[in-house]
Amino acid sequence: MNDELVRRKPSRTPAHRGRRFKRHELELADGGRLVLGVDGSIDHVDDHGTTTHSWTPDDPEWPDQAIRFGLHPQAPTVTPQGRRVQGTKPPRW
Repeated sequence: MNDELVRRKPSRTPAHRGRRFKRHELELADGGRLVLGVDGSIDHVDDHGTTTHSWTPDDPEWPDQAIRFGLHPQAPTVTPQGRRVQGTKPPRW
């Protein structure tokens, strides 16, 4: 037997710009389920596994479905630009 350790590189997927979501599924009372994808898309899947409707985060109806996952639409945030005098550094705390 070989006692050497086999080292594997961790599999990495390229990072997407913007927000990432955790994949999640919700069973619906009337059958089927809602599936939240990592890209934020929401699919309504019937009992047979067929996608009957899809919403993306830029869809106006997306917030109506996203609320079921506890998600709320947010405007993109912008890094604040404070007043700075050229050549000075912010105070160190």
